[in-house]
Amino acid sequence: MKIVYIADNRNRGNYGCRATSTALSQLIEEDHEIVGTISGKYTHNETGELFFVKGLPAKGYEVLSRLKYWKELKKILYMLFRYLKKGGRYYYSNFDFISLDLDKSIDNLIKCLPANPDLKEFDLRQYDFEAIIVNGEGSYIFSSPPWRESLVISMLIHWAQKLDKKVYFMNAMFSDSPYSVRNMKTINIVSGILRKSQLVSVREQYSYKYAKEILDLTHTQIYPDALFSWYPLVNDDHRILNGKYYIPHGSETNESYYSFDFTKPYVCISGSSAAGTATKNVNELVELYSNLVIKMKNGFNSNVYLVHVCEGDDFLLEVGNATKTPVIPLNTPLIAAAKILANARIYISGRYHPAIMASLGGTPCVFMSSNSHKTKSLQELLEYDEVIEYSVVPDDNECDKIVTHALKLASQGSNLRDKIRNRAKLLCDESRKMKENII
Repeated sequence: MKIVYIADNRNRGNYGCRATSTALSQLIEEDHEIVGTISGKYTHNETGELFFVKGLPAKGYEVLSRLKYWKELKKILYMLFRYLKKGGRYYYSNFDFISLDLDKSIDNLIKCLPANPDLKEFDLRQYDFEAIIVNGEGSYIFSSPPWRESLVISMLIHWAQKLDKKVYFMNAMFSDSPYSVRNMKTINIVSGILRKSQLVSVREQYSYKYAKEILDLTHTQIYPDALFSWYPLVNDDHRILNGKYYIPHGSETNESYYSFDFTKPYVCISGSSAAGTATKNVNELVELYSNLVIKMKNGFNSNVYLVHVCEGDDFLLEVGNATKTPVIPLNTPLIAAAKILANARIYISGRYHPAIMASLGGTPCVFMSSNSHKTKSLQELLEYDEVIEYSVVPDDNECDKIVTHALKLASQGSNLRDKIRNRAKLLCDESRKMKENII
């Protein structure tokens, strides 16, 4: 079957977006042909210097596109409009083509395409395809105001259905936001389009329950995240001994050649998907995580490395400078990054997919909370004896608890590692079965 793959997030820096997008596309291509890809570059908060003004006729966009310096002028207008929005990540306004009216959103997009050639990949009319497969990894968190990504993905699903194409919504999570009220308007839109889809496949029990009880989706199935299918890649014979052969472009400092030694026991620490929501004070985050790093260094007879798994963890660069702790870069090659996490002694994080990477090798994780139920559901999926989430802004007392918990997990040695790795292998086998539903 000819597939348009939607929400391929490999153009984001985020380890998880890159890894699970790749893993799902690999599963698809085992039996089908991907004839078009719509990336996550313009579905997310960043709209790619989008120019859209409510009320401007189609002819206006065509005239603008022919201006000699339109590309440069558009950047200026885009930055001005972003300033005028005064919103933030989840805000949409007259300066964006997307709205709660999906048909209107499609019309707006088509109208403004001449002046926004970067959005050409959104135009489903150009592809010779039979179905779309949406990588639904984190698109539907029903916060107020609504996530822009939720609306853009919904628009593309609705458009495919209008073109009489099949829709497979896979690798998905459905959740409320712990930081806002449930958005029923978005839920009603999503529920309406997904009821008409061929498949809704979620990655854990919480999302399954949400799909059944809140979205009223009767054809939902559960398969572990596609990233679990990387178990063979992470557990092959190749070993990461140091960092010097895996230094990505832009991180070629002298220290990068000798800062990492993965032949000795080490601990990895990342941030959380909710860190920027829990506090807007970057200095507070730097101070709190610096305290955690120092306590981990004092509590463990191991090296400690910070892992910059997402742009939202940029503050860890300052933590690294403050505590003289090496930082594994954001653009580290994915399999190398996965193997590093998979062979750590302990991984402390509020990140879903990096924790899966770690689990593929049996690394025990100490979980911080996140922007949804992600880290709680993952512990249950991996069958942890205790399901515990720590604050994404850990005070001194919370840091002590994290260190104590990490020491407890580490003391269980190979028995716990084998248990986690064996569970990950079973989840790998289950995740591969999701492709059987693409028919």
